[in-house]
This record gives sequence, structure tokens and C-alpha cells, in this order.
Amino acid sequence: MEIAITGVTGNLGGQVARAVSEAGFKARLLARSPERAPQLEGATVYQAAYENTESVRQALTGVDVLFMVSAKENPLRVKQHLDFVDAAKEAGVKHIVYTSFYNAADDSTFTLARDHAKTEKHIKDLGLTYTFIRDNFYLEFFLDMLKEYGEIKGPAGLGKCSAVSRRDVSAVASKILTQPQNWENQTLNMTGPDDLNMEEIVARINKIESQNFVYIDETVEEAYESRKVWPAEQWEYDSWVSTYTAIKRGEQAGLSTDIERVLGRKPISLEDVWK
Repeated sequence: MEIAITGVTGNLGGQVARAVSEAGFKARLLARSPERAPQLEGATVYQAAYENTESVRQALTGVDVLFMVSAKENPLRVKQHLDFVDAAKEAGVKHIVYTSFYNAADDSTFTLARDHAKTEKHIKDLGLTYTFIRDNFYLEFFLDMLKEYGEIKGPAGLGKCSAVSRRDVSAVASKILTQPQNWENQTLNMTGPDDLNMEEIVARINKIESQNFVYIDETVEEAYESRKVWPAEQWEYDSWVSTYTAIKRGEQAGLSTDIERVLGRKPISLEDVWK
């Protein structure tokens, strides 16, 4: 079985590549900048971007199962995804394992989730075997903000989010890549073990650390204004703010047993990620 892995210079793809190598499987590591790819036993590095070109098709020719990490956020991300999926289809790839987003839909409140819905649809429309790993927001995202700023700030109200550890997602992806036949044409929801609002996240970390971390429940207008300290384009501001409005509207709530189903254990808790 020939495995290909994208995103290997990033957190998630890099973790998956290492786990697949440690499990004794050979893999093709696809990277826009091959010199930044990890040097792993049994791995071969290919230069490839999210596009449909002859070099990309050659890199994918002979691949049975492809792990496709969603591209870095940008206005052309949907086109990049669709072009790359087209290249995979033309190269004869049989099965795409794609990192999507929890409750992805064309009308998702979280603006970037709409990209994932379009990508999922294209993979299905081309008749490819698929496994969609729908990640909720990462626990690490919220905890890193507490570490850096001492606060979580956004218009989430008391909406709950079943945030998940990136480590769990990488473990699930690695397991699926080495046993793809068990997960064909399935959509798996990646959630943590708890549904928590922002106040509860802060309170639980304060209990561990005896800190005075805070949650500031902004209005939408306040959220846009406070984020102007970071120069960005409008679509970026929209995505940052809609992270919280999606939580407020309940779109990121709900617990799944899919991680336990794949890994045979409970998801990693907020406290364990912090530690």
C-alpha cells in the first residue's frame, strides 16, 4: 500500500508523518518546500503544492491512500483544494483522507468551514473513496491564548465547544492511513471529552494553576475593533470573529465517540493538554 501525506512541514501533517514512519510504513511526504520536510525512515520527499500540474500528478501516481491536510487559510484555498483533488483523481489515487471541520456546511457561521464543505463535496462528486476527519477547534488554540495573553476574548457568550486536542487528531489520522479499508466513505467527528464554554475553560485552568486568567465576552463590534491591532484583510477578521460567533450559535457543541471508536481510548482532556 502506497501512502502519501501532505502538510508535513506543519504541526498536524508532521505528527502524522512521524507516526506512520514509526509504525513501519513507507510514505511519500509532499511539501511545497521539500528542504523543510522531516527526514524519516521509509519516507521519500516530493515537491508538490496544492495545484493540478504534471509534477503534482507524478508525485501522486501510484498512491493508494492520500492524507490531505487542508491548505493554509487564504482567499484561493477552495480553488487550491479542488485543483489538488483533481490532480489526485487524474493520478489514480483511490482514497483521500481529508482534514475537514466540525459541522462544515455552505452556510456555516465560521467562515472557513464553508471551504471544507465545498472540498468534501468535490471529493464525493469525483467518486473518490473518502474519509473526512472533521476537527472541532483545537484545545491548544484556546490554551495558547491563555498562555500568551492571559485571557480568551471574543463574542462566544456562554456557547459551548467540544474542542479537541491536535494530538488526538493526528493519532486518528495515522491509524486510518495504516488501516484505510476500515474507514472507507465515513465522516468522523473529532471532539474532546467535554462540552465547555469559554468561562468553564478559563475556570478549569485557573484551578490547576491558581491563576487569574479571564474570559472577556465581547460584542461582535468590539471583537472586530480589538483585532485591528493585527493588520489583516477583511476575510481574516471575519474568520477570527466568526470563530466565536459559531460557538455562541451552538455550531461547535456536541460530543462524538469517533475518537474512542478509532483509538480505543477516551479523547485527551483539557487538563492533560495543558500539562
